[in-house]
Amino acid sequence: MIKKIIIPILLSMLSVGINGQQVDPYNQVVSPKIGVNQLVIKYYGIEFSKEQRKQLNNVELELIYSVDQLGNPTLSEINGTSDLVIIDSLKNKTKEIGLFNPQINDGEAVSSIYFVRFTFPRYATSQRSFGMLQGYEYNEAEFEDFEYIIESGRRYDLYVGGMVNQFMGKPGSYLQTGGGMKIDLTYTDKNQLIYGMNMSMYGNRLKQKYPINSQREQVKAPPTLLVGLVFGKRFDQFSIQGEINIGAQNITKKLSENDTDWVQLNGWSPGVLVNYPIRFGKLTPTYYYGTPSLQENNINVHFGVRFMQFSIKEATGVMMELGVGYKLGMKGIQKYKLKDDFFEGK
Repeated sequence: MIKKIIIPILLSMLSVGINGQQVDPYNQVVSPKIGVNQLVIKYYGIEFSKEQRKQLNNVELELIYSVDQLGNPTLSEINGTSDLVIIDSLKNKTKEIGLFNPQINDGEAVSSIYFVRFTFPRYATSQRSFGMLQGYEYNEAEFEDFEYIIESGRRYDLYVGGMVNQFMGKPGSYLQTGGGMKIDLTYTDKNQLIYGMNMSMYGNRLKQKYPINSQREQVKAPPTLLVGLVFGKRFDQFSIQGEINIGAQNITKKLSENDTDWVQLNGWSPGVLVNYPIRFGKLTPTYYYGTPSLQENNINVHFGVRFMQFSIKEATGVMMELGVGYKLGMKGIQKYKLKDDFFEGK
């Protein structure tokens, strides 16, 4: 009988010794139900602005809560910042953390105070992550966000423009003043030498018919096409480029794919052009084929003189052109640095 009483008591004492201190339902310290770590994470999740994160970097915040008998928390005091917008954000986030375990003294829930301290860290970007993210950061930045930008001197340009043209000498006796369009795609190296491709198209109405051996009606405005290569030199305010093109000028219509009697003049054309770009708008940082670049928008004015060598002497002579159009430039960057405050809050 005695054994039946003593053994349960010993086992109970042993259980207490093994399990340690037991929960006292009559006394409890106030604490967040979600735990301290999850409580702090809630505040880390606030989407502060870049300027606000700059203020909070490496700053220890102390939050003081007033917790009522039911466990409802009220963020009463905040030490570490006086920014009213940040304070308001912290108080609004507090509404999402739910109830606390209330303070219990001798079995009775009472109002209490709870303190928590934490620091908003300043993140250091590793070399690897910088390599992955620098394209994103560069595209995100405005030109004013850079402490400095050193251009490499290399650039790509696409020029699309319209123009008027006038033939001189013998061709001027057969063709009136006309117009057309021009497309240039060029690359400039670090020595400011220009390489590229050109395509120009013109239309000039006939003054009189060409003396050719054909009974067909000649087109009223023979179209001229030039396609070729560009080589030149860029200077501070302008560029000079030479062109060597193959050319064609249609005198009569081609009636079908098998038509062998239509007349097309073929030849070649060397030329010299001067380009004067006028930049408008801001320079825009962008990643162009995986490298940092600056996009530049220009109104371009060009003047050119060409010699047109075609298969009949009446179409061979000098042509002058004057044009204006849009030039898109992509300027290469050798080195750049973003201002320190650009990364604050990232």
